[in-house]
Amino acid sequence: MSNQFSKTAIASVALMRIKGIGRRAAVRIVNGALESADDEQTLFDRAARNKVDTAQLREAWKYAEDQLDRSASSGISSVAFHDVNFPSRLQTIPDPPAVLFIKGNPVAMTSRNTLAIVGTREPTEYGERITQRLAASAVNMGFTIVSGLAHGCDTLAHRGCVEANGTGVAVLAHGLDKVYPAANKGLAQTLLDTGGCLLSEYPVGMTPMKTAFAERDRLQSGLSDGVLVIETDIKGGTMHTVRFARQQKRALACIEHPEAWRSAPKAQGNRQMIADRWAEPIGNADGLVAFLQRLKSRGPTNSEAPANADDTQISMDF
Repeated sequence: MSNQFSKTAIASVALMRIKGIGRRAAVRIVNGALESADDEQTLFDRAARNKVDTAQLREAWKYAEDQLDRSASSGISSVAFHDVNFPSRLQTIPDPPAVLFIKGNPVAMTSRNTLAIVGTREPTEYGERITQRLAASAVNMGFTIVSGLAHGCDTLAHRGCVEANGTGVAVLAHGLDKVYPAANKGLAQTLLDTGGCLLSEYPVGMTPMKTAFAERDRLQSGLSDGVLVIETDIKGGTMHTVRFARQQKRALACIEHPEAWRSAPKAQGNRQMIADRWAEPIGNADGLVAFLQRLKSRGPTNSEAPANADDTQISMDF
């Protein structure tokens, strides 16, 4: 079955199988080496110049073909950085993936308007109350919703998306032959059934690792025109996505809590982002609509710096 995968995908998986070759080196070595069916030797020559043993690469190549065949058996496709259908948003981030694995509709990851909705696994009652509504509002304005399928805010964002008949992308930190957390298997299937997709840079059989969750966060922001943070504490995992959004020059917004919730631990990251002018405060439905309208006006490959928050303090409830 491996003939259904591009040689760039096979080569990328093979190269990253070799100790000392990471995704950046794989992207560099593969670049332009496989433009025709007869160019495998060019790839092997480049690999040799990077001190990769030819026999080792041939063994890794066979491994990659077997790995991609396993993916196909699970209904998982792949696309490499240099393939024409690789998401253009991810091609421009500082640390792009060498290859992506996709389960479901690959068109979802290249939607014209995309919004990442992220936040803590343990939201406040207020955060729980508004997340699904915010996701549904974004869907109604034509946005595909990107999140990470984790407990808490991610789960609520995906639910709001599918309940509004929207398209969702779940970026996972492990192989797509499984769903983690297992409690979200049904939600993952609903995303697939409604035209969305599951996405990962990790092959089948790869189990969740702590470092992979942080790496996954750069793809959530990278796939999006803007990032909306529901809630986070100052040192929460969501702050990885915030930092990646700033690095990637994605528009960044966060919920500004009403007075009754501003002392909550899970609101402190939001308060800091607003105080530091990292993120635009969203305190009511009008603020969300204005933020999304600006994203749409910038276009699908937005590379502008995020708008700074102004001095207006919006504190109205949703």
